[in-house]
Amino acid sequence: MKTGRILKSAFKGLGKNKLRTFFMMIGIVIGITAVTIVISAGLGAQNKIMERVKKFGLESLMIFAGGGREMGQPTSGGPITTLKIEDAEALKREIGNIAGVAPFNRKGDGVVKHQEKSITTRIFGVTPAWAPVWDWYAAQGEFITDEDEARMARVCVIGPTVQQELFGGANPIGEQIRIGNVIFEIKGIMQPRGISPGGGDMDNRVYTPLSTFMRRVANVDYIFGIKVLLKDARKIDETVVTIKSILRERHKLAAGEPDDFRITTPTEVTQFAEKVVGTFNIFLVLVAGISLIAGGFVIANIMLISVSERRGEIGLRKALGARNRDIRFQFLLETLVVTITGGIIGILLGFIGSTILGAVTQLPVSISWEGVMLGILFSSLVGFIAGLQPAKRAAALQPIEALRS
Repeated sequence: MKTGRILKSAFKGLGKNKLRTFFMMIGIVIGITAVTIVISAGLGAQNKIMERVKKFGLESLMIFAGGGREMGQPTSGGPITTLKIEDAEALKREIGNIAGVAPFNRKGDGVVKHQEKSITTRIFGVTPAWAPVWDWYAAQGEFITDEDEARMARVCVIGPTVQQELFGGANPIGEQIRIGNVIFEIKGIMQPRGISPGGGDMDNRVYTPLSTFMRRVANVDYIFGIKVLLKDARKIDETVVTIKSILRERHKLAAGEPDDFRITTPTEVTQFAEKVVGTFNIFLVLVAGISLIAGGFVIANIMLISVSERRGEIGLRKALGARNRDIRFQFLLETLVVTITGGIIGILLGFIGSTILGAVTQLPVSISWEGVMLGILFSSLVGFIAGLQPAKRAAALQPIEALRS
């Protein structure tokens, strides 16, 4: 029997039972829609991760006070005082692959006031090296200078979020804000930076000279961390070993004693973020897969019912010369038509859903051909598996018995 005639018979059989065809298709549509949205969200998250890693700097690394802690984790036993400004100066002086170091300290949840308005933000104490090491400069006004650092000037540079919250659309340069009991003059506004690799708003910050921060804001003699900019990113592993050696010697750590600092590289940032996203995506794919499996069972059951209802049709076709493989092919083709059509509809709905999801939640989504191909592949696979048993049962019917029923 010619393929074209079998295909025509398959479409005719589906057209006669539109409601049954709809119920077979709906499970696949839901499952493929879910898979498409998951893939789009997953790819978008991966792209966002790489964007954040690039903000961190592929040719840089971070040194944090305290050993064995994840990047950005709060400490639970009070402040850690193991890193000093002199450590940063020693690294820059002794390691040839270091292009720049930016020691800094910070105060989380600091309250900044301007007249009757106030905002909770992070206060950073930084040196002028922060700008070139982070490749992050003032968009208006100027950044912290060597002179500011030398004379412990009460000046600051604010992020765009702080500007918007405290001053609205007004130009804040030259205005004064209060950090604790100390008044600072705003001398610049930072370039917008967005979200950090750790998920925080990098525009909701206030920057003061490190010397001013340590004496007037926090009254400490230690720093929170050091960002290191490398000349050659290919030598990052070698440089990390040298940094560890120098810091352990400076901190007088005996052999076998754990580090009292932590070094984070771009590779660690990427691996950690991708692990989190990957685990989340696996969970979502499993949920979507369950929908597809449920849809497959529905299709198989409905097709088995269809075989019972169409015994007369099957017997007549066999009596007129249709072979077992023709009957088997027709029923298998019917399930494939239903599932592939449902897959295409699911892909379209998935793209629409992904776009709406991105617009409403501001989550990153990325529409790609990978979602299209996987959607078609999954729907075809479900259709093939779900149609096997009904197709075999239909082909196994004997013409005389089928016509008698």
